[in-house]
Amino acid sequence: MRQPDYKDRLLEIHGTNMWNGYHVERAIEFAKKFNLTGIIFHCNDIIDHAIKPDKYFPPNVSLLSYNNRDGDTKNHKYYLGNVIDKITAAGLEFYVEVKEIYYPHEILQEFPYLRKENGAVCPTEPFWWEFLEEKIREFVQRFPKVSGIIVSAGTRESMVSLAANKCECERCRCCDMNLWYRKLITAMFKPLDAAGKKLIVRDFSYTADHQYAMVDAARDVSEKIIMALKKTPHDYYPTFPDNPSVGNCGNLEQWIEFDTWGQYFGLGIIPCSVAEDMQGRLQRYLEKGASGIMLRTDWERLLQGSTFNSFNIFNLIAGAMLGADVNMDLDDAYREWLRFGLVSPLEYDSCPQEPCVPKAPQAFDVFKRLMKDSWKILEKTLYVRGHVFNRNAQMFDRYFLTYFIMTVQHTRDHWDAGASEKVQPVGDHMEIMFREKQEARQMAADLRNWLKPEALGVSADIEKYLNFVLDVYEVYVEIFDAQIRTAAWIRKAEQSCSAEDRRSAGETLAEYDGLADRLAAVVSGRGYSNNVEYVMDPERIRRFKEDCSRTLDELGG
Repeated sequence: MRQPDYKDRLLEIHGTNMWNGYHVERAIEFAKKFNLTGIIFHCNDIIDHAIKPDKYFPPNVSLLSYNNRDGDTKNHKYYLGNVIDKITAAGLEFYVEVKEIYYPHEILQEFPYLRKENGAVCPTEPFWWEFLEEKIREFVQRFPKVSGIIVSAGTRESMVSLAANKCECERCRCCDMNLWYRKLITAMFKPLDAAGKKLIVRDFSYTADHQYAMVDAARDVSEKIIMALKKTPHDYYPTFPDNPSVGNCGNLEQWIEFDTWGQYFGLGIIPCSVAEDMQGRLQRYLEKGASGIMLRTDWERLLQGSTFNSFNIFNLIAGAMLGADVNMDLDDAYREWLRFGLVSPLEYDSCPQEPCVPKAPQAFDVFKRLMKDSWKILEKTLYVRGHVFNRNAQMFDRYFLTYFIMTVQHTRDHWDAGASEKVQPVGDHMEIMFREKQEARQMAADLRNWLKPEALGVSADIEKYLNFVLDVYEVYVEIFDAQIRTAAWIRKAEQSCSAEDRRSAGETLAEYDGLADRLAAVVSGRGYSNNVEYVMDPERIRRFKEDCSRTLDELGG
């Protein structure tokens, strides 16, 4: 029997769905059907949900002084123990994924010196290495069936982080970044290795220096450590170049992380295939020694949504199949998806749906084209010359965010030197940026020429969703088209201080009320899931117009 190309193939649950037994059972069933090897619960502080630790909060102290948390940790212990038993009984591995350093707030009451004079919690206090080691040791003792822990140490999203450090003590001012990461990784690796468990260190970070420091630190601690590397540097942006860390981790095993739902490509509300991108990267990364894949199915910030109530479950199916054979014909994944059945994101994820298998003979060609063409549209809608131009698939609600997201928060510059210059309003850049959005508008409008929901032999719910896609897609693209024109002209006016440029920027604001009204007519008051309203909130358009108007008034003096 042919061995899978990637030996470790894991389904990742990142949102509150992990605390929903129905969803966990669904994930187990999917993992078994598509020959995945494990399930990940990704919650920043999942260990702290279940572990106090007892060394700092012995039973009587915990019960008498921190009664609420005592009860919460007990409840989470029972739940986690139960689902771990179910997952491992199905022949699957179980991992938790965390961001460190996290701690219960009660720690600061017990050890107030951790908070310094300026109010910041000091990340270089030696206490943290003892605390982290103790909590990991207790976790694997409490849950011996856990296969390992995946950790992000280089983000700004943990409670204590060197990447977002505001402590001004002498030790922090003199702290060596590489040494700090080594200490954190060592504190986790020691108890895990002693228990025969794996430590997987993510390279997830906001800058190249922190990304490379993570790889170096893990390599320095032990060659038993596995590196988890996002498919692209920083985050799941399909337009970004390959992650340069892949193939540069020495002798460490490498797992590759993918998002199948769509944080940066429509969040499942707009259907979209990223399987073609996934296949190319998996082929290249396999040649660079990667041996595992992680397939994220949802996102921590959103409730009641995942690939499981979206056409984008296709990406999960394709990812599972590609993990076994990177050279497979993707048509096989499209066929498997249609056999699996279609579900609608207009419903809550926790509402069971009867998957719909299309009956029309042309269904395969139409749905495959929809998924592939939709990425071509979103690439020109949610990105500007390859730069991120959306806020987690949302349109913008203020001017500041447009260029901040493109050139600072989600900048390409660390991995594509000078890329931000391509979106500055100089030379022919504005013409190129605007033309890109016009092309997206034309493709979105063309959908109606060949996507005929009533002719596909689908259920009433799926026909309703497809008509929603046709109704919402054009206005969704038009909003981003309007926003790049406004943003570029305001940016130009800021740089030129020209009254003519301010006037050109102001002229772009006339269409926003109409766009907001059109979007509201499609999504508001329809009883759709919360995630439809998250992605398609017409009030964001109105706020964007108001903010841009204020910005122009301020520029005019």
